Amino acid sequence: MRLAVARENGLDEETAQKALSNGDGMEPRHAAATAFATDLMTQPNAITEDLLRELRVFFSDDQLIELTLDVMKWNYQKVSVALGTDREIREGELSELHFDENGKWSFG
Repeated sequence: MRLAVARENGLDEETAQKALSNGDGMEPRHAAATAFATDLMTQPNAITEDLLRELRVFFSDDQLIELTLDVMKWNYQKVSVALGTDREIREGELSELHFDENGKWSFG
């Protein structure tokens, strides 16, 4: 599934593939944020002091808190994946998740 708002703000398949390949070929600030998000989602204890120093070159403390909370917010689906209760919206296709101005979501 792709978040439609990300696509509306410039996410394309090339960038998505770069993110999936550990940020290879991305701008340094995006690669650092991708590395942080990956570690936070998969092994929070793997976040190193070096990565935190690198992040602070590009982001303020408030931005890092926002990034952390955003990553954690979008990880809620890991529960259904772990329990095997997740399902495809359209079998074999990516679905876009849209939000209206009130925050109500729908699949497009």
